[in-house]
Order: sequence, then structure tokens, then C-alpha cells
Amino acid sequence: MKFIGRYSPEKFQNFSFDAQIKALNKLLTELESELANPISRQSLIQQLQELYPLCKKALPPRMDSLIRDLPTDPFRLLRALAQYQGDKTFKDSQIQLKTGDGNARPDPDALKRAAQITVIADNLRSVFNVGSLFRIAECLSIGKLILCGISPTPQHPNMAKTALGTSERVPFSYRESTIDAVMELKNAGHRIYALETAEPSQSVYKTEFDLPLALVVGNEALGIDPQVLSLCDEIVYLPVLGWKNSLNVSVAASVALYQIMFGGNYAS
Repeated sequence: MKFIGRYSPEKFQNFSFDAQIKALNKLLTELESELANPISRQSLIQQLQELYPLCKKALPPRMDSLIRDLPTDPFRLLRALAQYQGDKTFKDSQIQLKTGDGNARPDPDALKRAAQITVIADNLRSVFNVGSLFRIAECLSIGKLILCGISPTPQHPNMAKTALGTSERVPFSYRESTIDAVMELKNAGHRIYALETAEPSQSVYKTEFDLPLALVVGNEALGIDPQVLSLCDEIVYLPVLGWKNSLNVSVAASVALYQIMFGGNYAS
């Protein structure tokens, strides 16, 4: 359990008033990031309420009102902290994710489908997008993730922040060439689907998927390499109704994978 700061009453009393305000703000920030952890949450609430009477001057009214009446209910506390923090935003890596709420008895048929799905990342540039792929792959128990070309691997220093521990739970491999990765899977009997806006293509919601399969997702700016695209058995896309013709690559991959897993469209 890591906190930004733990302050004894003696240490806190020796701070200047400005330093006391900064310390309380640090604890409030940590409290918002630890909302899902009841032990950390309660410890921080207790520390805040023990320290604030020791301040050398009256606190700013908004801070005083918040700390004096910190809700114990996490959802009310979330709203109170969000109103206090205003426009401040948090990165995913700063938020304690809710844990322990997964399905303890996942559908065995769904697990069998997931084990037959591979995701191929064709030269993704963003560690954020690759981290998101690890997260969706872990959530769905996807069989494997293949990172190709310039796609960052879990050794990237920022991967832990974006994948939030899932890169250690998802089988993955690296290939310098996406073509080699695609051909390896084709030769092993996988049907290759490209998630792309190119023509001819078919909506993921109208596609009958054959297992085992691989889903290829492409570079954020350029899409899938045309040479790779030419090797794919089918091209699928996500229909849009707005002005933009595509979603962020990791978002699009997530939508497509959920449809493949739970849409029920499988070739007989």
C-alpha cells in the first residue's frame, strides 16, 4: 500500500502553514486514487481528519468543508473529491482499479473461443494503444498477442503504466515482420481478419467468423501495411454514423473483439 505521504502529528505541526496545505492536498489526491481500496481509503480519511485540526491557520473554506465532512460512502466521496479537484484529471495509472469483481466461473465455451483468437499489432507506435491491447486481451482471455515491427513490448518503460499489470498475464511474442507473423498463423490454419476501413470489407456485425482466427490491427496514422492487408482472408470494419470514419485503434480492437467473442456470428 503506497501513499504519497504519511505525516505524524508531530511532523505535521512543524510544517509551515503553506506546507500543511500542500500535505493535505497530497493526501486528498491520494484518497481519490485509492477510492476502490477500502483499507487505504479509510486510513487516509482518518489521517486527514487527525491532521486538519493541527493546522496553524484556518483552512481555505472549500478544503475545510470537505475534510470536516468527508463521506465514508465511496460513491459520495468520489463526488465530493471530484467537485473539490475541479478540472484536475487523472491518468489510468494513478487510479486504483476495482479488483475482485471478475466472474469466478467464466463460461467454458467462451474460454475455448478466446483461446483460439490471436491479435496481431502491425507497427503500432503508441505504448498507450499497445497497453490497452494487453488490457482487453487479458479481460477476454485472448489466446495470444503478437507485437510486430515498431510496436512496443512489455520491456518499454511506460508499458506498466498503460497495461496496468496485464502484460504479465497475456501470452505474447514479438516479430520483426508482420508478414511473417501472418504467414505463420495462416500456415497453422488460422483465418486472418484485418480490422481496417479499406474496401472491400464487411461490418464486424455481419461477419461470420471462423476459428481459429487472427485479428490484425494497424498503425495509428497509416493503418495496416498494404502488403499485410493483401495476405488477410477478410477485411472487417466498424460502422460509424458520424463524420470520422474510424475509432482509436485500441478502442476499435476492443469493440471488434467483444463482437467476435459474444456476437454469436460463427461460420458453421
